Amino acid sequence: MPFDLKQTRLPGVGVKYSFTTVGGSRVTVIQHNDGDREMYVHRRASDDDPAVVLDLRDDEARQLGALLGGAYERPRIVEELEMALGELSIEWVPVPPESPWIGRTLADCAFRARAGVTVIAILREPEPISGAQPDDVVEEGDTLVVVGKAGQVGDFRRLLVETPPPG
Repeated sequence: MPFDLKQTRLPGVGVKYSFTTVGGSRVTVIQHNDGDREMYVHRRASDDDPAVVLDLRDDEARQLGALLGGAYERPRIVEELEMALGELSIEWVPVPPESPWIGRTLADCAFRARAGVTVIAILREPEPISGAQPDDVVEEGDTLVVVGKAGQVGDFRRLLVETPPPG
């Protein structure tokens, strides 16, 4: 069942929003002109009396929205990835337009030897490079996806602008 949000203006009051959940419950939220909200939850869409009624100030409604939107929980996949990486992190590092490394191959750049990071992908228009190879050339506008320890990634960011390439 697709999400069908109904919106009704309530002159002098605010706006009423209502929808029916996949489980058949009906939820109605009245957003008052002063920012306060009323929320009514009916166990079944056909019920006249709500099972839950909440009166929320604007700040409470925003906090509840963030909570329902998952702002306070990290998705399990992110936690599993962090555990698998341990001290390592994967970061997206844009190549600054003034970088002296533009026009050089990854082999010539030797980022692993210089900063301790490995370039695993290059985000580039129109086609990203998912498995970066030593003969791939760093181009203006690229974003390099690198893996390394936090300090190494910081060193790499500085290297991209401050260190001139050899000879």
